[in-house]
Amino acid sequence: MRSFKIPILLAILAFLLSSLAMADPVSRDALNELRTKLSLTEQAIEENKGDDAQLVRLRLELDSISKDLIAYGVSFRPRLAQINDRLTVLGAPPKEGEPAEPVVVSEERSALTSEKAEINSVRGEAENLSIRVSNAIDTIGEYRRELFTNTLLRRTDAAGAFGADTLSAFQKELFSAYRSVASRIQFMWNFRIDSLALASGLSALLGLGCYFLIRRIFAPAFSRTRMEDGLSYISRLSLAFWSTVIPSLGVAASLGVVFSLFSYFGVFVGDSLSIVEALLISVVAVFFIQRLANALFAPAHPERRLVPVTNGAARALVILTVAMAVVHILDFFLGRLNEILSSPLSLTVAKSMVSSLTVSLLMMLVVLVKPFRDDETDKPLDWPIWIRVPIILLAGFVIGAAVTGYIGLARFSAAQIVVTSAILATMYIGVQSGQVLASEGGLPSSSFGSRLRKRFSISDTTLDQLGLALSFAVYGIVVLIGVPLIALQWGFNWIDISSWLYRILTDIRIGSISISLLGILFGIGVFILGFLLTRRFQRWLDGSVMARSRVDLGVRNSIRTVVGYAGVALAALMALSAAGFDLSNLAIVAGALSLGIGFGLQNIVNNFVSGLILLVERPFKVGDWIVAGTTAGFVKKISVRATEIETFQRQTVILPNSELINQAVGNWTHRNHLGRVDIPIGVAYGTKPRIVHDLLLEIATADTAVVRNPAPNVVFLGFGASSLDFELRVHISEVLDSLALATRLRMAIVEAFEEKGIEIPFPQQDVHLKIKDIEALSEAIAGANKPSKTGTSPSGGKT
Repeated sequence: MRSFKIPILLAILAFLLSSLAMADPVSRDALNELRTKLSLTEQAIEENKGDDAQLVRLRLELDSISKDLIAYGVSFRPRLAQINDRLTVLGAPPKEGEPAEPVVVSEERSALTSEKAEINSVRGEAENLSIRVSNAIDTIGEYRRELFTNTLLRRTDAAGAFGADTLSAFQKELFSAYRSVASRIQFMWNFRIDSLALASGLSALLGLGCYFLIRRIFAPAFSRTRMEDGLSYISRLSLAFWSTVIPSLGVAASLGVVFSLFSYFGVFVGDSLSIVEALLISVVAVFFIQRLANALFAPAHPERRLVPVTNGAARALVILTVAMAVVHILDFFLGRLNEILSSPLSLTVAKSMVSSLTVSLLMMLVVLVKPFRDDETDKPLDWPIWIRVPIILLAGFVIGAAVTGYIGLARFSAAQIVVTSAILATMYIGVQSGQVLASEGGLPSSSFGSRLRKRFSISDTTLDQLGLALSFAVYGIVVLIGVPLIALQWGFNWIDISSWLYRILTDIRIGSISISLLGILFGIGVFILGFLLTRRFQRWLDGSVMARSRVDLGVRNSIRTVVGYAGVALAALMALSAAGFDLSNLAIVAGALSLGIGFGLQNIVNNFVSGLILLVERPFKVGDWIVAGTTAGFVKKISVRATEIETFQRQTVILPNSELINQAVGNWTHRNHLGRVDIPIGVAYGTKPRIVHDLLLEIATADTAVVRNPAPNVVFLGFGASSLDFELRVHISEVLDSLALATRLRMAIVEAFEEKGIEIPFPQQDVHLKIKDIEALSEAIAGANKPSKTGTSPSGGKT
């Protein structure tokens, strides 16, 4: 019976192992589907290489295929790890001459090896498809660059664009746009008045709500800044930046809500919806540039002006800047009408040429403005040559391109002069704000810094550090917003920009090392959050739990310290994991640390372990009066490396914890605050000791600070060289008051001894002179006392 069970068990085991080996068969269906999709996309790229919009759409499809291929390859990692682990357990096949292994093991190894080879083959095919995707993306980039170049460098007959047909086409275009929008509104008024009313009402309500919300949040700060006397440069910068950005964002958000509601309720559809969209974009753009020009030149408020020009020049520059913006935005709006209404090419050429030439002429007028005055002669001065010459060259280039027939290049250049200049001006204000924040005293001298100082009681040093951190944040915001906007103006699309940003933030390669900035930033955020939560938990535990439980102050400090270090360590581990670091690699770091400990970190580790012992055993706590060697004072802080002691002279002494563990430490307040005060006193010989004894006890008993148990006592220490030596010993409930008690007792002893006539002697000595020739000494003394011949005594007087 027993021999019959063994084959059955072996058969079951073989079946289970074989099923384990083939648990995850490799499927190529998803890979074949992606291969087919990629082939169709590559074919579509060649068919639409002259259509930029289609190329952008195909680029999106390629990005989707690339992500699917990555996900497909990653999906095999768990199974591949299982196979490798199992092959490691099975080991290598027996060599020649070694005992044969069971057939079940051989079959399992063979099946696993085949499956591993199949998985590697599939992953290799996926990598090859990824290479094809990258090549297709590069091909799209080349085609789009060719289209962009051909559009700019295409030469057009500009003279033929200005004719009667062009004017007629322009009139028809405006009429068609008006009819498209008006007919849609009339239709809604006649048949869908409820949707029109609801969309209009909600738009007005949300628009006003957005306006009042922004005014409620930012208007008080703007008002306080405007009311300041002698605005600092940082105040002017912040006022210019936020008075430009915040209202512009508010208008953009309000009009965006209006557009979304009118689109959702079907008020505008088709061509009318596109026309309204272009109109709203134009309004936002003109509003932004108008706010920016007024922020830079401030014609009505010279004290807020960032560019030091005269009042007349400021007004002229604002007018010319807004005029260039209006011309460009009008060109943009009419261009969208041309696309929507399929206007003739001659109309597009004429419109582009007129707008380009108008922008160039306005730039020439900017050069003619005399923005400065001579301080001595008060005569107006021209722009510096490094400003005047580039403007003239740019305007001349646009005029030359338009006249010679390169209308696309002229229009593109004029657009960049207006739009890119506006973006750069905004970035300039932001960068200048960051530089002022980073400078010493920048934030403390601003109104915002003053409010922070009053609100949170922050020192100027902390405000300077905060200003440095804020400056980096401002730089980051300016770069992350400004650079993509400029790239969009210069022919790039959002897909390219988002792809670059994704690579920069997630995959920076230095050799074989891959760094993810996004992961690092996320890890830093996790650590900061963990640190703040730890501090919050410490305060809650100390103030709400241990304080109510009447826990000893030293225990509270120890628990608070241990919780703090544990929380910071946990936050650091979580941050490393969130940043993408493999925590298993910490074993290597631990090995390196152990080697470092063996050589150069012995003292640090010794102090660290000693600090943990002090926190656990608590031979002293914060607030105790201790004596360690030649250092005596109060314990202020116990950390894991050192202990901070404040002496009676207010000197802070940092003692390594290992010294406090390895040497004797006296603690005056370890168990309680009971202490003894000893006052030695000596009286003259001849004084009755019993009277002194009773008098000292009477003085000690009369002081209320002296405890009754243990009772004060007087010790007759002995017979000194010049006095009878006594010592008054009293106990006090608060040892920290011992110095004051000793002072009172000494003063009382002096007063009582004076009243009783008891003398406190000072040390006396008898001097014995041994002189062999006493006669010679007598003669010398007598000779010194004889008067001199001049009649002057030895003392200097005259006889």
